[in-house]
Amino acid sequence: MSIKNISQLFLVGFLGFALVGCSSTPKTDGMDGKDAASSQVDADIEAAKRAAAERAAADLAAKKAEIKAIIDGNVVHFDFDMSDIPPSDYELIKAHADYMSLESDLKITVSGYADERGTREYNLALGERRAQAVKNALIAEGVSPSRISVISFGEDNPVDEGHSEAAWSKNRRAEFSY
Repeated sequence: MSIKNISQLFLVGFLGFALVGCSSTPKTDGMDGKDAASSQVDADIEAAKRAAAERAAADLAAKKAEIKAIIDGNVVHFDFDMSDIPPSDYELIKAHADYMSLESDLKITVSGYADERGTREYNLALGERRAQAVKNALIAEGVSPSRISVISFGEDNPVDEGHSEAAWSKNRRAEFSY
């Protein structure tokens, strides 16, 4: 091997080292590869959180609509001269309590009614006992007493003006209003 060949080999090697030493990595807006990947992970987590929140809001709205369908227009009915809540109406009271648990700022008024039999004073007191019984049942289901008010209308505001047992049974009730 001649000196000329060795010098050419040395020159090529030197230029190769120079090129490798001068090379640089491309910049990504001030972020290295780890920061870009971390940023993408953070964005994916935020997107998943938003999607979960949207699903939770949709589920809550569906639950409210389901309960609202159960409670709308339904009342608690009572037997003659009684203020004990029939077992069949506890599901309705539970639905009202569930609805109120979903709407934390909601307040309810329970109105008690009686049929036309009995004196006006007696029917007002009976309506009060019926409304109070429903209030106590709501409290037992976890509703705060401060969110419930009661009122008695006695025999006033009948649902059915008739003078038969069928009419009277409709008028012995407790109604809910929000």
